[in-house]
Amino acid sequence: MKLQSQVAIVTGASRGLGRAIALELAAAGADVACLATRAENAQATAEAVRAMGRRALAIGCRVEHSKEVDAAFAAVRDAWGPVDILVNNAGISQPTPLLAMTEENWDLHMDVNVKSVFLCAQAAARQMKDARRGGSIINIGSILGQNAAPQTLGYCTSKAAVDHMTRVLAIELAKYRIRVNCVAPGYVLTDLIDTLIADGKITREAMEKRTPQHRLGTGEEIGKAVVYVASEDAAFMTGHIMVLDGGWTAYGYL
Repeated sequence: MKLQSQVAIVTGASRGLGRAIALELAAAGADVACLATRAENAQATAEAVRAMGRRALAIGCRVEHSKEVDAAFAAVRDAWGPVDILVNNAGISQPTPLLAMTEENWDLHMDVNVKSVFLCAQAAARQMKDARRGGSIINIGSILGQNAAPQTLGYCTSKAAVDHMTRVLAIELAKYRIRVNCVAPGYVLTDLIDTLIADGKITREAMEKRTPQHRLGTGEEIGKAVVYVASEDAAFMTGHIMVLDGGWTAYGYL
């Protein structure tokens, strides 16, 4: 098993991509601490990890608050030892036209999608540095970090920041044998996409038509990519933005 007995932390692990990533990490042999805004929200994912024969923790943590991040990472270290793998998955998207966008909407995107990556990466890097055995930090970005879409100023800007933060962290932490990469999904079947469809923000048919593979991705596909990036199979990869979008970015026509 590629990640046998490694300690992994996944933020935003209650559902969607976070849950899928946690389960794929467990399938590869990792013990998984599942972080969500409230511990009870992550409990079902933690139980699913345990059912696979791996250890799991369900921890409540608002990842945009430094004290809660420090407490969560300390709890994992005290239970299992220092973290080997961090997946910064927590994120939000609240599409809003520019002229109707509020300061609160902007701040929410920056706090949850950007500040949380900084805080969690810093907490993980400190443990990894002290343990002197390296580690892997994986940020979950988006193709909208590289592609623009209307009514998504907060989301697109925050995900572009995640891309570049990944590069800066990678070159700064390389001396500690800590690799930092970003997995940037396209449109994937998740609760978030279901909500955007239900709210009339997007249509599934249009997304599938625009994607050269004519389908949306799955959480399992993203989770398997995360396992690869976290494993020694990707030992020479750092500072990389891995796009998984069914050809969306490559296709330059409507």
